[in-house]
Amino acid sequence: MMKRILFACGLMLLGLAAAPANAQMSSAASAIETPERVIPFAKKVERELGQRGALVAIVSRMGRDPKQMPDGIGDYTHVGIWVYSEMTAADGRKVNGYAVYNLYQVAGDEGRSELKQDFPAEFFASVFDLKTGIVIPTPEVQAEILRVLNSKTYADLHVPAYSVVANPYDWQYQNCTNFVMSVLVAAIYGTDDRAEITQHLRAHYEPQTVKLSGITRAVGSIFVDGFATADHKGGPLKTSTFDSIARFLTTYGMAQAVLEVTEEGVVEKQVAL
Repeated sequence: MMKRILFACGLMLLGLAAAPANAQMSSAASAIETPERVIPFAKKVERELGQRGALVAIVSRMGRDPKQMPDGIGDYTHVGIWVYSEMTAADGRKVNGYAVYNLYQVAGDEGRSELKQDFPAEFFASVFDLKTGIVIPTPEVQAEILRVLNSKTYADLHVPAYSVVANPYDWQYQNCTNFVMSVLVAAIYGTDDRAEITQHLRAHYEPQTVKLSGITRAVGSIFVDGFATADHKGGPLKTSTFDSIARFLTTYGMAQAVLEVTEEGVVEKQVAL
């Protein structure tokens, strides 16, 4: 706790945004916690995906106030893969709905991550605002993602060492968006070889540049678990975001739809390439 307090205070003194280290944590500080709003919203997102026939979708959430995030991160702080599945309810009934495949930071050890499955209402619990960005891949890409999720490749692509600004071209650290990109590339190119995945990323994928002051970059890892920059080798900080994933899939004609869903409605988005 002291580490986070010191870093947050340091950022305030420097006139910067709040600490980026918790940007993708499932337990990020939030304004929305009431089931009365979260559950209907989660069901709304499920209905929208179901009506569009999506077996697989890339779904994001707004875990923190975007105004408190470093420039470049965008509105969304966590991305997971939603899969339409048959599930067993607590009473033993078989029900259909979306299961969510996530990479989450380990509670109490934010420099580590683990793969976890949860459900839409859990996915949107404790968010800053009930707003989500969604990419529905083409049916062909959805099928390939399912193939990876049902194989050992899914777990093999996981790197437990976590950094919120992990470099997607390097395998020293990982965050949720980099992991999703690795799964996408493994699915699209039919490979589980990390070196080959990196080659494809360098050739076809442009991550988002994250703008932090030199002071924040230098001292962040001292005060906050889950913030490491060694994998950038002194170069600019670049990491995956929901927006960069949407650009990648749209650029190469692999996005069936890009949506923004709020409590008020659904908007189909045009991605700037």
